[in-house]
Amino acid sequence: MIIPIITGPTSSGKSGTAFNAALKTGIVEIISADAFQVYTNLDIGTAKVSRQEQQQVKHHLIDIMQPDECYSAGMFVQQAEKLIDDIIKRTKVPVITGGTGLYIKSLTDGIFNCPEIESSVREELQKKAEKDGLAVLYNKLVQVDNEYASKISSNDPTRIIRALEIYYGLGISFTEAHKKYNRKPKYKYTCAVLWQDRKVLYEKINERTLHMWQNGWKQEVENLLKAGYSTECPAFRAIGYKLIADYIMNGGSADDVINQIAKETRHFAKRQYTWFRNKENVVMYNNISLLENNLIDLINGKRSLL
Repeated sequence: MIIPIITGPTSSGKSGTAFNAALKTGIVEIISADAFQVYTNLDIGTAKVSRQEQQQVKHHLIDIMQPDECYSAGMFVQQAEKLIDDIIKRTKVPVITGGTGLYIKSLTDGIFNCPEIESSVREELQKKAEKDGLAVLYNKLVQVDNEYASKISSNDPTRIIRALEIYYGLGISFTEAHKKYNRKPKYKYTCAVLWQDRKVLYEKINERTLHMWQNGWKQEVENLLKAGYSTECPAFRAIGYKLIADYIMNGGSADDVINQIAKETRHFAKRQYTWFRNKENVVMYNNISLLENNLIDLINGKRSLL
């Protein structure tokens, strides 16, 4: 079975498209591919589907982690593939929907599954970066793995340290490790990217940000802080949460916070679009109705690809 994926920038309408198709066919279960909807108590700011919608259509990988727990692409792939197995066994149709590009890529292209490396290796690299500067580490990466170094920014500490962690921990370059330890995907997928005119999309983002604020986003963040969650928790990496927490703790202008969140969300949507546009084997849609109809036909077995 070829598994459909509906993805695209935030506010593009992907979740609604998948939900409507599921509702009309009655045989779909949705698997969320969203890095922050996995967290409990992050409902408004992550645009999580409502309880009522979850009762109408079964959704998976929502509310499965606490805000201070780490979640990764590897965990997503492992859990998503198990869910796909189970959904198909029950003669239902799994539909993946969400905008976290890394999760989509890991599911469709395969996941890097290398042996565990001692945490001390990363810690030493982080200390060296702080002491000697990131440029020293990047130059070392150029020496040991110029192929990978040429693909990333010299100002990207996460990727530089990870590549050197692999080199020192496994004794081979990051490029070689990916060839050796990359696990192929279990299923075949057909991926549709939903996109709208940028001006229309940005207006939707602005409206949705304001709507979220009016619906209690500030209270949601207050509840997280009162529950003892630090702004350094993984969940607070979601757009808007740290800004609102700072506003709660230090004051300021609510309008400024709303405008800044909308601005960051617009920038994020632009990065998402660029990311998906450059991904191979995707179909771009700017017509929600057409995508919904094609998805329904695929679910009903009338077409094999989106």
